[in-house]
Amino acid sequence: MDPFESIPIPAHLRDPLRAALRGERTAWPSLTDDDVRVLVEHGVAPLVYAAQPLPELRGAAIRAAAMESLRADDLHGVLRELASRGLDVIITKGTALAYDVYVAPELRPRGDTDLLVSREQASATIDGFRDLGYKDQLTSGDEHGVRQVTFSRTSTHGIRHDYDLHWDVANTPLFASALRFEDLQTIALPRLGRDARGLSHVDALLLACIHRVAHHHDNERLIWLVDIALLRDRMTADDHRRFWRQAADARVVGVCTRSIELAEEWMSRKPHDRAEEYLDADELTREEPSRAFLDRELTYGGVMLANLRALPWRARLQRLWQLAFPPAAFLRQSFDTQNRFMLPWLYVRRGARGVARLFRRTT
Repeated sequence: MDPFESIPIPAHLRDPLRAALRGERTAWPSLTDDDVRVLVEHGVAPLVYAAQPLPELRGAAIRAAAMESLRADDLHGVLRELASRGLDVIITKGTALAYDVYVAPELRPRGDTDLLVSREQASATIDGFRDLGYKDQLTSGDEHGVRQVTFSRTSTHGIRHDYDLHWDVANTPLFASALRFEDLQTIALPRLGRDARGLSHVDALLLACIHRVAHHHDNERLIWLVDIALLRDRMTADDHRRFWRQAADARVVGVCTRSIELAEEWMSRKPHDRAEEYLDADELTREEPSRAFLDRELTYGGVMLANLRALPWRARLQRLWQLAFPPAAFLRQSFDTQNRFMLPWLYVRRGARGVARLFRRTT
């Protein structure tokens, strides 16, 4: 299940929410608990409060600000340690954008910090996290579908800090090569310290456009659309040209177009620097396997087939084997049991559950 399951935005919130995302004040209805939950789940409660300090959102804004300083302190320590080991780490997604395109980082809520390293340095970076006292979560062993490790540690303040360490920009094979580590351009993030680097605006925009589709099946979570709009606001005409060139080369023009259209709609932006201004007719209309992820009728079985087709035959067979027979430790953790005699039954149960899931729609 998508960890950010799409929550519809009630009709009575849409107009004032659009005004708040433009930084404007307007008349708001009294917010119910459900209304507050919608704004928090969409990640825009601090942004709305900054535009108009609604009393119902004060608690969410204060929590975001308090967490930000604690999160930043922890990240500083991680970056210093990894840099001292000569490891080349890039901050991506929400944390990088919070310290780049947002007026204040607490306006960009997030649950974890995403870091990207090369495949060659992944093992050494994992060792660095472990030496700092972080615990890594067990994975299913699906090396073609899980290209990251999640680390967690609870600080002396009782705050849990989570990091997702990636060695590809996406877990899904169909999108994993859209941005290659060796081709990435980076920028400094001085507000985070001298060791902090994020993706260039062009690369960050491409990642933002594909992330919400590749990992979250075209989920319209608002904060991801705000990210896209703010990045595009910072880009020059040459940046837009390079962006669309990269999207065409990676065959994700349709995915990027969809993401940008939604961002422009919610952020009340006039359409500009669209694909048709930079690409020819063949590039705009050619087949792109990634467009399958925009199909609202797409099932999890369809996702698996699309990703298997993106792999060579040997890797396809390897992935199917790893999906069917994950490590025993992972299985026992998933079903919360240490009884080794239950393992055969657990494999059967997992397999049956997986087969049933193939027929479910992703949205």
